[in-house]
Amino acid sequence: MADEPSVVLVVDDSEARRYILASWLRRAGHRVAEAATGAAALAQLRDADLVVLDVRLPDISGIEVCERIKADPQTAAIPVIQVSATAVAVADRARGLGQGADAYLAEPIEPEVFLATVTAALRYYQARHRAEQAATRLAALTRVTLAINA
Repeated sequence: MADEPSVVLVVDDSEARRYILASWLRRAGHRVAEAATGAAALAQLRDADLVVLDVRLPDISGIEVCERIKADPQTAAIPVIQVSATAVAVADRARGLGQGADAYLAEPIEPEVFLATVTAALRYYQARHRAEQAATRLAALTRVTLAINA
């Protein structure tokens, strides 16, 4: 996981914003998938290591998309960074974070801050993934040890 480039799903109905965010991510060494709607994002989640999600989408709100991601046990661990050019008040950001977003960035977004936020979210995701793998191996070892000693 750490040896491969991370896959970041960029979800925004603005083609220009998707292009900008995707170009920053690609220059930083990430692979990028793109979606213009919430439904398209939900269909592409299985391959993503992180989601950058606009709050205002044409079909489903970004907050609802985030809630669905976090409600599904298969995708709940995927970090979500919400971004918005319109929902920038403190209450908007607090709501996004309260509904499951791992970070919330208000536009204009500086490339350095954006990439640092992506790196931090991925670092947590990768550490959690390693911990889950270690727990799985430990559980298997425990079962084998108990079977041998039975």
